[in-house]
Amino acid sequence: MNNREFVRKIADSALTYPYGTFAVGVGRVNTCVNPFSYHLVRRHPELYNSMDGLFVDGMTMCWLIRLLWMKRVPRLSFDMSGMAVDLFSYLNNIGTDKSIYFLGTKQDVLEATIKQFYKNYPKMKIAGYRNGYFIDNDDRKKAIADIIKSKSDFAIIGMGSPLQEQFALDLKNAGYKGIVFTCGGFLHQSASDINYYPKWVNKYNLRAFYRLFHEKGLWCRLYNVLIEFPILFTWDTLRTKLY
Repeated sequence: MNNREFVRKIADSALTYPYGTFAVGVGRVNTCVNPFSYHLVRRHPELYNSMDGLFVDGMTMCWLIRLLWMKRVPRLSFDMSGMAVDLFSYLNNIGTDKSIYFLGTKQDVLEATIKQFYKNYPKMKIAGYRNGYFIDNDDRKKAIADIIKSKSDFAIIGMGSPLQEQFALDLKNAGYKGIVFTCGGFLHQSASDINYYPKWVNKYNLRAFYRLFHEKGLWCRLYNVLIEFPILFTWDTLRTKLY
């Protein structure tokens, strides 16, 4: 794992945010990496190297990059504590003709989330939306064709890693000219309230711990965030610098 190129892409992506990141015209794919998905980055480096923008979702990773690489990078996840609020506010402005497409989670959950988006951003133009479960490969191809046909300027894909990253790349390679963001569980989390994290959780950067008590099956991540990821990232950094 070449951490030098990995960190360089993260730092370069952060420098372009938000103006360069949201500038439409050329198709681009952006994704976020957290301590848990770092395992996938190590396993599928070619997939993540193909991303146009790479952002950090997790203060532990931000701290380690600063400590080991002397680079300050912000936490920029696609949710209402990060990039989503900036993009949605931009799209909600009077006179903005840009539109957005959403794909991910189950259909009934997504429809509840779309209602939340309309409630909080009534002027945001939603070009379309659909769930992230495909019957077969033809259904997947149809979903890609529908997003391209919608001519949306932005597409938000929430399917979990690495499925969402592969879908985003396939969408771009199929001819989509908009800007794609992967968003993990954001579309699922926003079904009942667009602001999933309380203000005090965001203030003290306790998002990972908050999710442990609100989402099933995440306790295994605590070991990953606090122990396994720091060891792996430090080891990869040392190997990169030595060899």
